[in-house]
Amino acid sequence: MSDTDQAIRDVVKGASIVYIGLFAELFIALVAQILAARYLSVSDFGGITTGTALLDIGSIIGGLGLASGLTRYLPRVDDKEKRSLATAAVVVTAVVSFALGATVTLNASSIAREVFGDSSVASSIRIFGAAIPFAALLNVSIGGIRGEKQSLYRVYVKNLVHPVARVVLVIFAVSYGFGQVGLASAYAIPYVASAVLALVLLHRSLPPSIISFDIDLVKEVSSYSLPFTITGVSGFIYRSLDIFLILHFMGSFAVGIYGVAYAATSFMGMFSTAFNFLGAPVASELEHGGNIDQVMRVFRSVTRWLVIGSVCVLIPLGIFSADFISIIYQSKYASGGVALTILAIGFAVKNVLSVHGPILEALGHSKILSYNSVAAAAVNLILNIIFIPRYGIVGAAIATSLSFILRDSLAALQVRHFLDTTPISWEAIGPTLISIPFLGGIVAFVAPNVPGTFLWLVGVSGVLSVLYSGTVLLALGLPETEIMILRSMEEKYGINLDPLEPLIRLLSR
Repeated sequence: MSDTDQAIRDVVKGASIVYIGLFAELFIALVAQILAARYLSVSDFGGITTGTALLDIGSIIGGLGLASGLTRYLPRVDDKEKRSLATAAVVVTAVVSFALGATVTLNASSIAREVFGDSSVASSIRIFGAAIPFAALLNVSIGGIRGEKQSLYRVYVKNLVHPVARVVLVIFAVSYGFGQVGLASAYAIPYVASAVLALVLLHRSLPPSIISFDIDLVKEVSSYSLPFTITGVSGFIYRSLDIFLILHFMGSFAVGIYGVAYAATSFMGMFSTAFNFLGAPVASELEHGGNIDQVMRVFRSVTRWLVIGSVCVLIPLGIFSADFISIIYQSKYASGGVALTILAIGFAVKNVLSVHGPILEALGHSKILSYNSVAAAAVNLILNIIFIPRYGIVGAAIATSLSFILRDSLAALQVRHFLDTTPISWEAIGPTLISIPFLGGIVAFVAPNVPGTFLWLVGVSGVLSVLYSGTVLLALGLPETEIMILRSMEEKYGINLDPLEPLIRLLSR
Protein backbone atom coordinates (compact mmCIF):
# COMPACT_ATOMS: atom_id res chain seq x y z
CA MET A 1 0.00 0.00 0.00
CA SER A 2 1.36 3.45 -0.93
CA ASP A 3 1.96 6.18 1.63
CA THR A 4 -0.84 8.16 -0.01
CA ASP A 5 -3.39 5.36 0.27
CA GLN A 6 -2.44 4.81 3.90
CA ALA A 7 -2.69 8.55 4.57
CA ILE A 8 -6.14 8.72 3.02
CA ARG A 9 -7.25 5.73 5.05
CA ASP A 10 -5.84 7.35 8.22
CA VAL A 11 -7.75 10.57 7.54
CA VAL A 12 -11.01 8.83 6.65
CA LYS A 13 -10.79 6.37 9.55
CA GLY A 14 -9.93 9.12 12.00
CA ALA A 15 -12.49 11.49 10.51
CA SER A 16 -15.19 8.83 10.72
CA ILE A 17 -14.50 8.34 14.42
CA VAL A 18 -14.35 12.09 15.03
CA TYR A 19 -17.49 12.66 12.95
CA ILE A 20 -19.47 10.15 14.98
CA GLY A 21 -18.14 11.75 18.14
CA LEU A 22 -18.94 15.24 16.87
CA PHE A 23 -22.48 14.25 16.01
CA ALA A 24 -22.96 12.82 19.51
CA GLU A 25 -21.37 15.93 21.06
CA LEU A 26 -23.47 18.36 19.04
CA PHE A 27 -26.68 16.48 19.74
CA ILE A 28 -26.01 16.33 23.48
CA ALA A 29 -24.82 19.96 23.54
CA LEU A 30 -27.89 20.97 21.56
CA VAL A 31 -30.13 19.43 24.22
CA ALA A 32 -28.29 21.35 26.95
CA GLN A 33 -28.45 24.59 24.98
CA ILE A 34 -32.14 24.20 24.20
CA LEU A 35 -32.89 23.62 27.88
CA ALA A 36 -30.88 26.68 28.87
CA ALA A 37 -32.36 28.90 26.13
CA ARG A 38 -35.94 27.86 26.88
CA TYR A 39 -35.55 28.04 30.65
CA LEU A 40 -33.73 31.38 30.88
CA SER A 41 -34.90 34.73 29.63
CA VAL A 42 -33.30 35.89 26.39
CA SER A 43 -31.17 38.38 28.35
CA ASP A 44 -29.96 35.75 30.85
CA PHE A 45 -29.08 33.42 27.99
CA GLY A 46 -27.13 36.34 26.56
CA GLY A 47 -25.13 36.37 29.80
CA ILE A 48 -24.24 32.70 29.34
CA THR A 49 -23.19 33.42 25.76
CA THR A 50 -20.96 36.26 26.96
CA GLY A 51 -19.32 34.01 29.55
CA THR A 52 -18.53 31.26 27.07
CA ALA A 53 -16.97 33.82 24.72
CA LEU A 54 -14.76 35.08 27.56
CA LEU A 55 -13.75 31.51 28.36
CA ASP A 56 -12.81 31.03 24.71
CA ILE A 57 -10.43 34.00 24.57
CA GLY A 58 -8.98 33.14 27.99
CA SER A 59 -8.12 29.58 26.97
CA ILE A 60 -6.48 30.86 23.77
CA ILE A 61 -4.22 33.31 25.58
CA GLY A 62 -3.48 30.87 28.40
CA GLY A 63 -2.56 28.08 25.97
CA LEU A 64 0.13 30.12 24.11
CA GLY A 65 -0.53 28.13 20.93
CA LEU A 66 1.23 25.05 22.38
CA ALA A 67 -1.62 22.74 21.30
CA SER A 68 -0.72 23.43 17.66
CA GLY A 69 2.96 22.93 18.46
CA LEU A 70 2.29 19.45 19.85
CA THR A 71 0.12 18.59 16.84
CA ARG A 72 2.94 19.37 14.43
CA TYR A 73 5.99 18.15 16.33
CA LEU A 74 4.86 14.95 18.05
CA PRO A 75 4.62 13.08 14.70
CA ARG A 76 8.16 14.28 13.83
CA VAL A 77 10.23 13.70 16.98
CA ASP A 78 11.65 10.43 18.29
CA ASP A 79 9.64 8.46 20.84
CA LYS A 80 12.14 9.29 23.59
CA GLU A 81 11.49 13.03 23.12
CA LYS A 82 7.70 12.97 22.99
CA ARG A 83 6.93 12.76 26.70
CA SER A 84 9.38 15.52 27.60
CA LEU A 85 7.94 17.81 24.94
CA ALA A 86 4.34 17.20 26.05
CA THR A 87 5.25 17.69 29.73
CA ALA A 88 6.88 21.05 29.01
CA ALA A 89 3.81 22.22 27.08
CA VAL A 90 1.42 21.20 29.87
CA VAL A 91 3.47 22.84 32.65
CA VAL A 92 3.80 26.16 30.80
CA THR A 93 0.09 26.17 29.95
CA ALA A 94 -0.87 25.48 33.56
CA VAL A 95 1.24 28.31 34.97
CA VAL A 96 0.08 30.94 32.48
CA SER A 97 -3.60 29.96 32.40
CA PHE A 98 -4.05 29.73 36.19
CA ALA A 99 -2.62 33.24 36.57
CA LEU A 100 -4.95 34.57 33.87
CA GLY A 101 -8.00 32.79 35.28
CA ALA A 102 -7.38 34.18 38.76
CA THR A 103 -7.06 37.71 37.36
CA VAL A 104 -10.40 37.51 35.51
CA THR A 105 -12.23 35.89 38.41
CA LEU A 106 -11.09 38.44 41.00
CA ASN A 107 -11.98 41.38 38.74
CA ALA A 108 -15.26 40.09 37.29
CA SER A 109 -17.42 42.96 38.55
CA SER A 110 -15.09 45.61 37.16
CA ILE A 111 -14.85 43.83 33.79
CA ALA A 112 -18.64 43.59 33.52
CA ARG A 113 -19.19 47.21 34.50
CA GLU A 114 -16.26 49.01 32.89
CA VAL A 115 -15.58 46.91 29.78
CA PHE A 116 -19.02 45.67 28.78
CA GLY A 117 -21.22 48.27 30.44
CA ASP A 118 -23.59 45.58 31.76
CA SER A 119 -23.26 44.54 35.42
CA SER A 120 -25.77 41.70 34.93
CA VAL A 121 -23.09 39.53 33.31
CA ALA A 122 -20.65 39.75 36.27
CA SER A 123 -21.65 36.36 37.69
CA SER A 124 -21.08 34.62 34.36
CA ILE A 125 -17.69 36.31 33.94
CA ARG A 126 -16.62 35.21 37.43
CA ILE A 127 -17.65 31.58 36.91
CA PHE A 128 -16.26 31.22 33.41
CA GLY A 129 -13.06 33.03 34.41
CA ALA A 130 -12.40 30.33 37.00
CA ALA A 131 -12.73 27.70 34.24
CA ILE A 132 -10.08 29.31 31.97
CA PRO A 133 -7.09 27.21 33.16
CA PHE A 134 -9.01 23.96 32.71
CA ALA A 135 -10.12 24.95 29.21
CA ALA A 136 -6.50 25.78 28.31
CA LEU A 137 -5.21 22.46 29.68
CA LEU A 138 -7.97 20.64 27.79
CA ASN A 139 -6.87 22.30 24.54
CA VAL A 140 -3.17 21.53 24.93
CA SER A 141 -3.94 17.92 25.86
CA ILE A 142 -6.16 17.52 22.80
CA GLY A 143 -3.35 19.02 20.71
CA GLY A 144 -1.02 16.28 21.97
CA ILE A 145 -3.63 13.57 21.43
CA ARG A 146 -4.14 14.89 17.92
CA GLY A 147 -0.40 14.78 17.26
CA GLU A 148 -0.38 11.13 18.31
CA LYS A 149 -3.38 10.55 15.98
CA GLN A 150 -5.48 9.07 18.79
CA SER A 151 -8.92 9.93 17.38
CA LEU A 152 -10.79 7.74 19.85
CA TYR A 153 -9.28 9.53 22.85
CA ARG A 154 -10.39 12.85 21.41
CA VAL A 155 -13.92 11.46 21.06
CA TYR A 156 -13.95 10.28 24.68
CA VAL A 157 -13.02 13.69 26.01
CA LYS A 158 -14.50 16.30 23.69
CA ASN A 159 -17.49 14.46 22.29
CA LEU A 160 -18.71 12.33 25.18
CA VAL A 161 -17.50 13.25 28.67
CA HIS A 162 -17.67 17.02 28.22
CA PRO A 163 -21.15 17.34 26.64
CA VAL A 164 -22.68 14.58 28.79
CA ALA A 165 -21.43 16.28 31.97
CA ARG A 166 -22.83 19.57 30.70
CA VAL A 167 -26.29 18.27 29.87
CA VAL A 168 -26.56 16.42 33.21
CA LEU A 169 -25.62 19.56 35.14
CA VAL A 170 -27.92 21.74 33.02
CA ILE A 171 -30.86 19.40 33.72
CA PHE A 172 -29.98 19.54 37.43
CA ALA A 173 -29.76 23.35 37.40
CA VAL A 174 -33.06 23.72 35.53
CA SER A 175 -34.82 21.19 37.76
CA TYR A 176 -33.84 23.05 40.91
CA GLY A 177 -34.34 26.56 39.49
CA PHE A 178 -30.77 27.78 39.97
CA GLY A 179 -31.06 30.55 37.36
CA GLN A 180 -28.18 32.14 35.45
CA VAL A 181 -25.55 31.33 38.08
CA GLY A 182 -26.54 27.66 38.12
CA LEU A 183 -26.59 27.42 34.33
CA ALA A 184 -23.21 29.17 34.07
CA SER A 185 -21.76 26.67 36.54
CA ALA A 186 -23.28 23.80 34.56
CA TYR A 187 -21.44 25.04 31.48
CA ALA A 188 -18.13 25.69 33.27
CA ILE A 189 -17.68 22.67 35.59
CA PRO A 190 -17.37 20.07 32.75
CA TYR A 191 -14.12 21.75 31.71
CA VAL A 192 -12.58 20.55 34.97
CA ALA A 193 -13.58 16.91 34.44
CA SER A 194 -12.68 16.83 30.74
CA ALA A 195 -9.30 18.53 31.33
CA VAL A 196 -8.32 15.92 33.94
CA LEU A 197 -9.39 13.07 31.64
CA ALA A 198 -7.58 14.59 28.65
CA LEU A 199 -4.34 14.84 30.65
CA VAL A 200 -4.64 11.20 31.67
CA LEU A 201 -5.29 10.07 28.08
CA LEU A 202 -2.42 12.19 26.77
CA HIS A 203 -0.17 10.47 29.30
CA ARG A 204 -1.36 7.06 28.05
CA SER A 205 -0.95 7.93 24.37
CA LEU A 206 2.73 8.86 24.73
CA PRO A 207 5.46 6.20 24.54
CA PRO A 208 7.20 5.50 27.87
CA SER A 209 10.44 7.38 28.31
CA ILE A 210 12.50 9.26 30.86
CA ILE A 211 11.70 12.96 30.95
CA SER A 212 14.80 14.82 29.81
CA PHE A 213 14.24 18.25 28.31
CA ASP A 214 15.88 19.15 25.02
CA ILE A 215 16.10 22.92 25.36
CA ASP A 216 16.69 23.44 21.64
CA LEU A 217 13.59 21.40 20.79
CA VAL A 218 11.48 23.25 23.34
CA LYS A 219 12.65 26.58 21.89
CA GLU A 220 11.86 25.40 18.36
CA VAL A 221 8.37 24.25 19.34
CA SER A 222 7.75 27.46 21.29
CA SER A 223 8.86 29.57 18.35
CA TYR A 224 6.46 27.68 16.11
CA SER A 225 3.61 27.75 18.65
CA LEU A 226 3.56 31.37 19.83
CA PRO A 227 2.28 32.78 16.51
CA PHE A 228 -0.75 30.55 17.00
CA THR A 229 -1.61 32.67 20.05
CA ILE A 230 -1.89 35.61 17.68
CA THR A 231 -3.80 33.38 15.28
CA GLY A 232 -6.09 32.27 18.09
CA VAL A 233 -6.73 35.77 19.43
CA SER A 234 -7.35 37.01 15.91
CA GLY A 235 -9.60 34.02 15.34
CA PHE A 236 -11.53 34.93 18.46
CA ILE A 237 -11.99 38.45 17.12
CA TYR A 238 -13.59 37.35 13.86
CA ARG A 239 -15.37 34.43 15.55
CA SER A 240 -16.68 35.90 18.81
CA LEU A 241 -15.81 39.58 19.24
CA ASP A 242 -19.20 40.37 17.77
CA ILE A 243 -20.71 38.93 20.98
CA PHE A 244 -18.97 41.63 23.04
CA LEU A 245 -19.78 44.39 20.55
CA ILE A 246 -23.44 43.38 20.37
CA LEU A 247 -23.50 43.45 24.18
CA HIS A 248 -21.97 46.94 24.13
CA PHE A 249 -24.20 48.41 21.41
CA MET A 250 -27.46 46.50 21.89
CA GLY A 251 -27.48 44.72 25.27
CA SER A 252 -27.73 41.14 26.50
CA PHE A 253 -31.13 40.50 24.85
CA ALA A 254 -29.61 40.86 21.37
CA VAL A 255 -26.65 38.71 22.47
CA GLY A 256 -29.11 35.94 23.38
CA ILE A 257 -30.77 36.07 19.93
CA TYR A 258 -27.44 36.13 18.09
CA GLY A 259 -25.99 33.43 20.35
CA VAL A 260 -28.72 31.01 19.30
CA ALA A 261 -28.19 31.77 15.60
CA TYR A 262 -24.42 31.38 15.88
CA ALA A 263 -24.63 28.19 17.91
CA ALA A 264 -26.89 26.59 15.31
CA THR A 265 -24.11 26.90 12.73
CA SER A 266 -21.97 24.53 14.79
CA PHE A 267 -23.55 21.82 12.66
CA MET A 268 -21.86 23.37 9.64
CA GLY A 269 -18.45 22.80 11.19
CA MET A 270 -18.84 19.07 11.81
CA PHE A 271 -17.38 18.02 8.49
CA SER A 272 -14.28 20.22 8.32
CA THR A 273 -13.49 19.67 12.01
CA ALA A 274 -13.67 15.90 11.60
CA PHE A 275 -11.53 15.73 8.46
CA ASN A 276 -9.04 18.40 9.54
CA PHE A 277 -8.51 16.74 12.93
CA LEU A 278 -6.04 14.31 11.37
CA GLY A 279 -5.39 16.41 8.28
CA ALA A 280 -2.57 18.45 9.81
CA PRO A 281 -0.52 15.60 11.35
CA VAL A 282 -1.01 13.35 8.29
CA ALA A 283 -0.05 16.19 5.93
CA SER A 284 2.93 16.97 8.18
CA GLU A 285 4.11 13.35 7.93
CA LEU A 286 3.76 13.28 4.14
CA GLU A 287 5.36 16.71 3.67
CA HIS A 288 8.24 15.72 5.93
CA GLY A 289 8.96 12.91 3.45
CA GLY A 290 8.78 15.27 0.47
CA ASN A 291 5.45 13.89 -0.76
CA ILE A 292 3.63 17.12 -1.68
CA ASP A 293 1.66 15.44 -4.48
CA GLN A 294 0.36 12.94 -1.98
CA VAL A 295 -0.75 15.75 0.35
CA MET A 296 -2.80 17.21 -2.50
CA ARG A 297 -4.38 13.89 -3.35
CA VAL A 298 -5.45 13.40 0.27
CA PHE A 299 -6.99 16.85 0.53
CA ARG A 300 -8.70 16.82 -2.88
CA SER A 301 -10.63 13.76 -1.81
CA VAL A 302 -11.59 15.51 1.44
CA THR A 303 -12.66 18.75 -0.24
CA ARG A 304 -15.20 17.10 -2.54
CA TRP A 305 -17.14 15.69 0.39
CA LEU A 306 -16.85 18.89 2.38
CA VAL A 307 -18.78 20.59 -0.43
CA ILE A 308 -21.45 17.88 -0.50
CA GLY A 309 -21.85 17.81 3.28
CA SER A 310 -21.98 21.61 3.58
CA VAL A 311 -24.68 21.94 0.93
CA CYS A 312 -26.80 19.28 2.68
CA VAL A 313 -26.61 21.08 6.04
CA LEU A 314 -27.21 24.44 4.35
CA ILE A 315 -30.73 23.32 3.41
CA PRO A 316 -32.27 23.33 6.93
CA LEU A 317 -30.02 26.03 8.42
CA GLY A 318 -29.90 28.44 5.49
CA ILE A 319 -33.20 28.01 3.66
CA PHE A 320 -35.49 27.07 6.57
CA SER A 321 -33.58 29.12 9.18
CA ALA A 322 -36.52 30.92 10.85
CA ASP A 323 -38.51 27.69 11.14
CA PHE A 324 -35.44 25.90 12.50
CA ILE A 325 -34.92 28.45 15.27
CA SER A 326 -38.62 28.67 16.17
CA ILE A 327 -39.04 24.89 16.34
CA ILE A 328 -35.84 24.18 18.25
CA TYR A 329 -35.43 27.22 20.52
CA GLN A 330 -38.96 28.71 20.69
CA SER A 331 -40.43 31.62 18.78
CA LYS A 332 -38.88 34.21 21.13
CA TYR A 333 -35.62 33.65 19.20
CA ALA A 334 -37.18 33.63 15.70
CA SER A 335 -35.84 37.09 14.84
CA GLY A 336 -32.42 35.46 14.47
CA GLY A 337 -33.48 33.66 11.28
CA VAL A 338 -31.89 36.07 8.80
CA ALA A 339 -28.64 36.12 10.79
CA LEU A 340 -28.62 32.31 10.78
CA THR A 341 -29.03 32.22 6.99
CA ILE A 342 -26.07 34.55 6.48
CA LEU A 343 -23.91 32.67 8.97
CA ALA A 344 -24.82 29.33 7.39
CA ILE A 345 -23.69 30.52 3.96
CA GLY A 346 -20.45 31.88 5.40
CA PHE A 347 -19.75 28.67 7.30
CA ALA A 348 -20.45 26.54 4.21
CA VAL A 349 -17.77 28.44 2.27
CA LYS A 350 -15.44 28.30 5.28
CA ASN A 351 -15.89 24.52 5.51
CA VAL A 352 -14.51 24.02 2.02
CA LEU A 353 -11.72 26.59 2.09
CA SER A 354 -10.57 25.53 5.58
CA VAL A 355 -8.61 22.58 4.13
CA HIS A 356 -5.80 25.00 3.24
CA GLY A 357 -5.02 25.80 6.88
CA PRO A 358 -3.72 22.31 7.79
CA ILE A 359 -1.56 22.31 4.66
CA LEU A 360 0.11 25.57 5.69
CA GLU A 361 0.52 24.12 9.19
CA ALA A 362 2.24 21.07 7.74
CA LEU A 363 4.54 23.30 5.68
CA GLY A 364 5.53 25.16 8.85
CA HIS A 365 4.02 28.52 7.89
CA SER A 366 2.55 29.33 11.30
CA LYS A 367 3.45 33.02 10.98
CA ILE A 368 1.60 33.32 7.68
CA LEU A 369 -1.46 31.73 9.28
CA SER A 370 -1.24 34.31 12.06
CA TYR A 371 -1.03 37.14 9.50
CA ASN A 372 -4.15 35.79 7.79
CA SER A 373 -5.97 35.73 11.09
CA VAL A 374 -4.84 39.26 11.98
CA ALA A 375 -6.09 40.54 8.60
CA ALA A 376 -9.44 38.79 9.06
CA ALA A 377 -9.70 40.08 12.64
CA ALA A 378 -9.02 43.67 11.57
CA VAL A 379 -11.67 43.47 8.84
CA ASN A 380 -14.12 41.88 11.26
CA LEU A 381 -13.58 44.57 13.89
CA ILE A 382 -14.05 47.40 11.38
CA LEU A 383 -17.14 45.83 9.78
CA ASN A 384 -18.73 45.04 13.15
CA ILE A 385 -18.27 48.61 14.37
CA ILE A 386 -19.86 49.87 11.16
CA PHE A 387 -22.59 47.25 10.68
CA ILE A 388 -23.88 46.47 14.19
CA PRO A 389 -25.19 49.99 14.98
CA ARG A 390 -26.87 50.07 11.52
CA TYR A 391 -28.06 46.52 10.94
CA GLY A 392 -27.95 44.87 14.37
CA ILE A 393 -27.21 41.16 14.58
CA VAL A 394 -27.60 40.81 10.79
CA GLY A 395 -24.63 43.17 10.43
CA ALA A 396 -22.64 41.03 12.87
CA ALA A 397 -23.45 37.92 10.83
CA ILE A 398 -22.27 39.61 7.62
CA ALA A 399 -19.03 40.77 9.25
CA THR A 400 -18.30 37.31 10.67
CA SER A 401 -19.00 35.49 7.40
CA LEU A 402 -16.84 37.87 5.34
CA SER A 403 -14.01 37.52 7.85
CA PHE A 404 -14.03 33.73 7.64
CA ILE A 405 -14.06 33.84 3.85
CA LEU A 406 -11.20 36.36 3.77
CA ARG A 407 -8.99 34.31 6.11
CA ASP A 408 -9.45 31.04 4.26
CA SER A 409 -9.24 32.63 0.81
CA LEU A 410 -5.83 34.06 1.75
CA ALA A 411 -4.72 30.58 2.83
CA ALA A 412 -5.93 29.15 -0.49
CA LEU A 413 -3.91 31.70 -2.46
CA GLN A 414 -0.83 31.04 -0.32
CA VAL A 415 -1.02 27.27 -0.79
CA ARG A 416 -1.23 27.90 -4.52
CA HIS A 417 1.80 30.20 -4.29
CA PHE A 418 4.00 27.83 -2.27
CA LEU A 419 3.06 24.57 -3.97
CA ASP A 420 1.85 25.71 -7.40
CA THR A 421 -1.19 23.50 -6.85
CA THR A 422 -4.34 23.46 -4.72
CA PRO A 423 -6.83 20.95 -3.28
CA ILE A 424 -9.63 22.94 -4.95
CA SER A 425 -10.07 20.96 -8.16
CA TRP A 426 -12.93 19.84 -10.41
CA GLU A 427 -13.82 17.30 -7.71
CA ALA A 428 -14.96 20.25 -5.53
CA ILE A 429 -16.00 22.69 -8.27
CA GLY A 430 -18.41 20.21 -9.89
CA PRO A 431 -20.61 19.67 -6.78
CA THR A 432 -20.53 23.44 -6.17
CA LEU A 433 -21.85 24.22 -9.63
CA ILE A 434 -24.61 21.63 -9.24
CA SER A 435 -25.63 23.12 -5.87
CA ILE A 436 -26.36 26.61 -7.22
CA PRO A 437 -29.45 25.81 -9.35
CA PHE A 438 -30.43 23.08 -6.87
CA LEU A 439 -30.59 25.46 -3.89
CA GLY A 440 -32.15 28.18 -6.03
CA GLY A 441 -34.96 25.82 -6.98
CA ILE A 442 -35.60 24.96 -3.34
CA VAL A 443 -35.84 28.64 -2.38
CA ALA A 444 -38.17 29.45 -5.28
CA PHE A 445 -40.46 26.42 -5.42
CA VAL A 446 -40.13 24.21 -2.34
CA ALA A 447 -39.60 26.46 0.70
CA PRO A 448 -42.79 28.54 0.26
CA ASN A 449 -44.91 25.37 0.36
CA VAL A 450 -43.36 23.57 3.33
CA PRO A 451 -45.29 23.78 6.66
CA GLY A 452 -43.20 25.06 9.55
CA THR A 453 -43.31 21.91 11.70
CA PHE A 454 -40.56 19.65 12.99
CA LEU A 455 -41.48 16.58 10.94
CA TRP A 456 -41.78 18.57 7.71
CA LEU A 457 -38.46 20.32 8.34
CA VAL A 458 -36.59 17.08 8.99
CA GLY A 459 -38.34 15.11 6.24
CA VAL A 460 -37.97 17.67 3.47
CA SER A 461 -34.37 18.48 4.39
CA GLY A 462 -33.48 14.78 4.42
CA VAL A 463 -35.10 14.02 1.07
CA LEU A 464 -33.50 17.05 -0.59
CA SER A 465 -30.06 16.16 0.80
CA VAL A 466 -30.29 12.62 -0.58
CA LEU A 467 -31.50 13.99 -3.92
CA TYR A 468 -28.57 16.43 -4.15
CA SER A 469 -25.96 13.84 -3.15
CA GLY A 470 -27.38 11.35 -5.65
CA THR A 471 -27.34 13.97 -8.41
CA VAL A 472 -23.67 14.73 -7.74
CA LEU A 473 -22.67 11.06 -7.81
CA LEU A 474 -24.63 10.33 -10.99
CA ALA A 475 -23.28 13.42 -12.74
CA LEU A 476 -19.64 13.23 -11.60
CA GLY A 477 -19.14 9.62 -10.55
CA LEU A 478 -16.79 8.14 -7.97
CA PRO A 479 -13.05 8.89 -8.39
CA GLU A 480 -10.43 6.20 -7.89
CA THR A 481 -9.55 7.44 -4.42
CA GLU A 482 -13.08 6.99 -3.09
CA ILE A 483 -13.40 3.53 -4.61
CA MET A 484 -10.15 2.62 -2.85
CA ILE A 485 -11.68 3.76 0.44
CA LEU A 486 -14.78 1.62 -0.17
CA ARG A 487 -12.61 -1.42 -0.87
CA SER A 488 -10.60 -0.71 2.27
CA MET A 489 -13.77 -0.56 4.37
CA GLU A 490 -15.02 -3.79 2.81
CA GLU A 491 -11.75 -5.55 3.67
CA LYS A 492 -11.16 -4.07 7.12
CA TYR A 493 -14.69 -4.24 8.53
CA GLY A 494 -16.05 -7.22 6.61
CA ILE A 495 -18.75 -5.14 4.92
CA ASN A 496 -20.40 -6.97 2.02
CA LEU A 497 -20.62 -4.56 -0.91
CA ASP A 498 -21.70 -7.18 -3.46
CA PRO A 499 -25.25 -5.78 -3.72
CA LEU A 500 -23.74 -2.38 -4.57
CA GLU A 501 -21.25 -3.63 -7.16
CA PRO A 502 -23.41 -2.69 -10.18
CA LEU A 503 -23.82 0.85 -8.78
CA ILE A 504 -20.10 1.15 -7.98
CA ARG A 505 -19.19 0.07 -11.51
CA LEU A 506 -21.73 2.52 -12.92
CA LEU A 507 -20.31 5.43 -10.91
CA SER A 508 -16.62 4.51 -11.42
CA ARG A 509 -14.58 6.92 -13.53
